Amino acid sequence: MAEPAHLRTGSLSFIEVLATSVALIGPSMTPILIAPYMYANAGNGAWLAYAFGGAMLVVVALNINQFARRSSAAGSMYGYVADHLGPFLGAIGGWTLLWAYGFVAAAVLGAMALFVGMLLADAGLRGVSGVAAYVTFALAVAAAAWQAAYRGVQISAIVMLVLEAISVAIICWLIVVVLVHHGPSVDAAQLTVRGGFPGGVGLAIATAVFSYVGFESATAFGGEAARPLVTIPRAVIGSVLFVSAFFIVAIYAEIVGMQHASTSLDKQTFPLGTLVALFDVGYLRVPLTIGALCSAFSVCLACITTAGRIAYAMALAGILPPWFASIEPKHATPHVAVTTVTAITAIVAVASLGAGVAPIDVFNNCGTLSSFGFIVIYALISVAAAIYVNRLGEMRSIDFLLAVAALGLLLVPAITLFYPVPPPPQRWFAYYFLAFLVAGCGWFAIGRRAAA
Repeated sequence: MAEPAHLRTGSLSFIEVLATSVALIGPSMTPILIAPYMYANAGNGAWLAYAFGGAMLVVVALNINQFARRSSAAGSMYGYVADHLGPFLGAIGGWTLLWAYGFVAAAVLGAMALFVGMLLADAGLRGVSGVAAYVTFALAVAAAAWQAAYRGVQISAIVMLVLEAISVAIICWLIVVVLVHHGPSVDAAQLTVRGGFPGGVGLAIATAVFSYVGFESATAFGGEAARPLVTIPRAVIGSVLFVSAFFIVAIYAEIVGMQHASTSLDKQTFPLGTLVALFDVGYLRVPLTIGALCSAFSVCLACITTAGRIAYAMALAGILPPWFASIEPKHATPHVAVTTVTAITAIVAVASLGAGVAPIDVFNNCGTLSSFGFIVIYALISVAAAIYVNRLGEMRSIDFLLAVAALGLLLVPAITLFYPVPPPPQRWFAYYFLAFLVAGCGWFAIGRRAAA
């Protein structure tokens, strides 16, 4: 009998693991699509929301690293919670991760449909922005992402690194153009903050969570990273620090640049496209759109590969059916889990687009839905970290304070998802998420009863 296939141990370097985290964050997507929503909420204080969000997630990352620097395994975020908060909360953690990664992937499928339509329009091809075209684009991109994820995470990581690096480099060039034109003086208007909590900057912080989500994805590759106890903690912290700096500078530059525009930043659908026209660098418009498409693709790919590892780990624990733990012998990937995640993600995006929802609204709605899952798992992991260190007999005051600080900081985006009550359809999102968790708990209870 042939020996069962396993994930390829030690196949990913630090750069490849970091690339996975950065790619799932998709830093290019923030100045391209998320910045207008940030500005609508916080105005000139949008950069502050990213400074707060970055600080908040550094604290969460330090809690994650309590585990990552001591142990590693495939799908570790789920495993950390299950091992130290029990199988029930572990199952909730796993379900929330699948929810979060799935909706991020669906969000960027909507964005990619928009970008493909923009590229074709720029090429002079009209009439390619209807429902049928958007659905076709989303299906084609989902198929391409599935193929890359199916063939191997190492290939996927390299592709993600290259695509995101190109996109970020183009945006950085535009930022330099804007800031050089503005001159060395500080934009004093951005030192004032409009609004407070829970509105204004508080609501912008909830939006910022969507920009950052995915930094923890490196923990899902504990079974494949080289020197995982060193590589993964560095990748977790490094990804947050890198994108925080990028977000703050990018949105600062966008606000500065948009002072010369006839339409304010919050009314823009493609703000970087407006900036290239304002600053006479129109040659960057098509590369920016291509970079946006590449960034969105890398996010989708990272979501599929990471969610596949989470499903794989949950199947090994008996929470999901055993076929999710199947490994494809040639490429050493959890092919059934990857295929299932891709199919569900594509169904969500295609059904939304097919129902006539605009691609930008698919992006925004699915991104908001994903935030529920990430906030819950970040809170669970912070509690689990404190319990873990205490059980080891290594609890310090700073470890306890890190857990408490993370929970307190996460309350800010959590509250603003509920209050003030958002308009439809966002006001129903919390109920969708709770229904999903109830269904997951029911599945867990049925499985436990069958096992007994």
